[in-house]
Amino acid sequence: MDAEKKTQYLENNKSISLLLAENENILRNAGYDPPCLNFSVNGGERINIPSGYIRKADDFRKKYHLSELVESNSTRKNICYALQLSDFYNFLISRFNIWGSIEPMLYKQAFINIVSIIEALILESSTRINEFCKQCKDIQECENNISKKDRKNMKGAVEKLFELGILDLNEVEKNQLINLYDHRNKIHIRLSEQNEFLDQKYNMELYNEAIKMLQKVDDCLWKNAVPQYKKCIGYKRK
Repeated sequence: MDAEKKTQYLENNKSISLLLAENENILRNAGYDPPCLNFSVNGGERINIPSGYIRKADDFRKKYHLSELVESNSTRKNICYALQLSDFYNFLISRFNIWGSIEPMLYKQAFINIVSIIEALILESSTRINEFCKQCKDIQECENNISKKDRKNMKGAVEKLFELGILDLNEVEKNQLINLYDHRNKIHIRLSEQNEFLDQKYNMELYNEAIKMLQKVDDCLWKNAVPQYKKCIGYKRK
């Protein structure tokens, strides 16, 4: 961005911030106490997120190959909705100066959302591969069979898909993926032993790591899992 456009952009940010503050002062002067005693108008009269920032469901369906990867239309829609939520989190993170404890908590929720999408894609692919394998009379002896236990747990599915070469990540990337999953699973407010604000483990770096992993996993599954949906993964007698 050139200097002139950046100056205009920053001046607009100041104006937007002042207008937001002015609106809150109007409410307080009118006897409200937001957020405890709040005032709201109809959807179309509220502040609008600029058109095009949150992408359409069809954009995600194409970008992440959901028509090929995911069988259920409802599941495809739910993944698209989660990806749209990711765009909204991205808008908040990129456009607002979020401070104090709210910043890591926002990153935390954005991170949970992305890892949940990764989990959905991996378990969906594992299940669809197994649907064809169920027809094989040698399934019980097949070392390539993705077991029911693995199909119900992302970590087990990752290990099996990695072993089969479907998740063609290197060892470091595979362990990174499992660490993201473990990190997501340990998120419980009451059981957390650390101050999540002071610890600062939820941050831009972790969020970006999850986003990049989503793109890698999706690419692997599209290239390597989809071709296995309608053929035997390969029986090898021990």
